[in-house]
Amino acid sequence: MKLSVGIVGYGRFGHLAARYIARRADVIVCDRLSRPPGRGRGRVSFGSLAVAARQPIVILAVPVSALPALLRKMRGHLQPGALVIDVCAVKTLPLQWLKKTLPRSVAILGTHPLFGPDSDTGTLRGQRIVFCPGRITPGRLRKARRIASRAGLRVQVMSPRAHDRLMAETLLASQYAGRLMIGAGMKVRPWSTGSYEHLRKLVTIAGNDSFGLFRDMIRFNPYGRQVMRALGRSHRAIDRISRRSR
Repeated sequence: MKLSVGIVGYGRFGHLAARYIARRADVIVCDRLSRPPGRGRGRVSFGSLAVAARQPIVILAVPVSALPALLRKMRGHLQPGALVIDVCAVKTLPLQWLKKTLPRSVAILGTHPLFGPDSDTGTLRGQRIVFCPGRITPGRLRKARRIASRAGLRVQVMSPRAHDRLMAETLLASQYAGRLMIGAGMKVRPWSTGSYEHLRKLVTIAGNDSFGLFRDMIRFNPYGRQVMRALGRSHRAIDRISRRSR
């Protein structure tokens, strides 16, 4: 039977997801800023929210802040037995929203692909993804893990809160460092150390992501403000030390 997947949101990650999924399934994309309904490239087509949400698998690739309104609009179009997957970089609140808003007849799986357009190598082999079960049977979760593993992904299952704590201490912290460098006017240098080049990569990745994504990680991750306060204290301590050394 031909598999069809709906993707709601066609930003940088939505494009990437559609390209990989279209190798194995038909993809119907919906995005408020995308082209009107019609055929895209290969097995990708563009349709309304109602059409995308009627597919047996629906992937939500929108900013966290846009999720509550989207869920209210799409819940009436979902088919019983459908699997709804979100790919937000935050998991605790989004999964609460999905379980509260969507009908109990649909399964819910929270995911966070730990890769994106900046780290894409042309293959999923070796790339990592986190699964946070929302409302899904053990058998269906095992099937989802098998499909992901066959595609080459390395799957880690964890609770939403464990995920959010980990991302606050890693992804949010690296975004913070990258944006500090952007604010400082860090430039490409023809001669530089290896450590500087590592910092340049942080700057590139942070600069390619929207500031809205960074703000959403702070706002909606339950550990976001805690980590930001710790980073701020460290920054101020370093500044005090530098002033005393003058």
